[in-house]
Amino acid sequence: MANSTSDDLQAYYASVPYGLSKDSIRMLRGGQRFDREANKVYRIPADQFDEKQIGQYVNKFLQHHYEHQLTRITTLQRYYEGDNDIHYWKSDKSKNRADNRIASGHPRYITTMRVGYSLGKGIKFVYNTPDNAEQSNDEKQLMSVIDEFNNRVDEPYIEKTLKKNLSITGRAYELVYAVKGNDGKPVTKLAVLDPANAFVVYDTSVEQHSLFGVYYYMVKYDDKPQFYVSAYTSNQIYHYQPISSIGDELVVDSKEEHYFGTVPITEFYNNDERLGDWEADLDLIDSYDKAISEMANSEEDFSNATLVVNGDIDVPKTVKRLVKDKDGNPVRDDNGEPVWEIDPNSPYLDTLSRVMYLKPSVINNANGGVTVVPSSAEYLTKELPIDNWKTHLDEIVRDIYTDTNTPNVNDESFGGNSSGVAMAYKLFGSDQIRENQNDLFTRGIKRRLRLLAHFWAIRSAISDETLVNNVKPNFTPNLPKNDTDLVNNMVAMANTGVVSKQTLRGYIEPTTGVKAPEEDRRMEEQVKNDPDRIDPNNFSKHVAPDGQEDGDSDEQSTDETK
Repeated sequence: MANSTSDDLQAYYASVPYGLSKDSIRMLRGGQRFDREANKVYRIPADQFDEKQIGQYVNKFLQHHYEHQLTRITTLQRYYEGDNDIHYWKSDKSKNRADNRIASGHPRYITTMRVGYSLGKGIKFVYNTPDNAEQSNDEKQLMSVIDEFNNRVDEPYIEKTLKKNLSITGRAYELVYAVKGNDGKPVTKLAVLDPANAFVVYDTSVEQHSLFGVYYYMVKYDDKPQFYVSAYTSNQIYHYQPISSIGDELVVDSKEEHYFGTVPITEFYNNDERLGDWEADLDLIDSYDKAISEMANSEEDFSNATLVVNGDIDVPKTVKRLVKDKDGNPVRDDNGEPVWEIDPNSPYLDTLSRVMYLKPSVINNANGGVTVVPSSAEYLTKELPIDNWKTHLDEIVRDIYTDTNTPNVNDESFGGNSSGVAMAYKLFGSDQIRENQNDLFTRGIKRRLRLLAHFWAIRSAISDETLVNNVKPNFTPNLPKNDTDLVNNMVAMANTGVVSKQTLRGYIEPTTGVKAPEEDRRMEEQVKNDPDRIDPNNFSKHVAPDGQEDGDSDEQSTDETK
């Protein structure tokens, strides 16, 4: 949960519909759900930006973010955590009526599916050499530094966290920074910033350059809230003294240079509109929550139905009362004990008993006779339209998954014995979203790499920071795999001879779990220790400069041709 919603209760309750006095869930009120500026991109004309006045800019946009944008972000985070608006529905039901508030888990399911499908297999960073030339030592050094950085910062987890934030709020932020290592040298780090606590301000140019980024959060200690604010420009980091509330004057506490060449906070977009994966379907989610809650209420009210009795209750009159004299004082016997008598107006009825004795009512009529009313007992209930409920809920669920292009794996028609082509069509919508989102995610990763390369070049860890422009992240969709088909396809490609052994080893990596370079090393070691080993696919052989494979003579090639 965001810091704003864990420590800052004001920010949390600002996201609750109409505070705590709402008479219905938000989708029923009509109109716009969020502030019109809740998803505004912050911009300043470049010719009007003066870093000397950075404190004034930060204060201005900080207040706007807290007052206009934080509510939307916190609301979306609540839905992901299962704290939907249905929990704050004031239905005005009577006290003896069921009033369940059931929140669905559709937001979490959609986000989990989207993150796992796109990044479940992780991202592979590859270097695309111009004209497919062999990598130079400088290029190999760059990839080595990137691999070391990714391992150190736990890059797969960073990517999944960013993707989760994108799916929920439509935007994500990461901070590249450096700390002093054990050897005294600077070490680059990477941190994911909560969208509720960060934003970036851009210029108004077509390229939309970052002018500065802000990271702020509130900590409540000993019931004393304090906001911590830091601003990041192209060269400097400004740390401000803690403030007690948003809008207070910002006073620089310290500043330092970061050496990344530009604003080290990178903003990722989920789409051009910066919308979450299920944000446009909040009305449907609210409708589902209300429908399932009312269905539960009806079931509970049915179980607690009112018992209607016609006739008289035929039970012993065993309820006793004290005998009192004319003055209202208890009458006592010779032993001084209170005297009790049967109360004729209060028949004893055990409401917990499973047996009830009824008798017809005898009523005197005007003709001097009597009217006998037969006795009966029944529950007052209403008919529950179960089939209609199910149809209504199924339609809502179908619309939610259709609108968000999310496969519903619980649908009986989804899996089964579907062919590969049939499954591809079922995932077609998800693939379109994934491709578009991967392109936007790639832009953020490339910006991260440029920041790091600039820092590494200054520290002489790499020779040329422009080489990083040739590094490309590859995304592999995380689909149910069939290892047997994967191996058979690899063998078939190997037998054709049109695919390189290095490519084949990369292809089989998801099954073996061993990276292609490590597989090369293992194969070389295996051939060295066991030269007589049968190698039908010739994986252990290498192409010689003259085009022949090592170990093959002209005579052998002629025989094989024959």
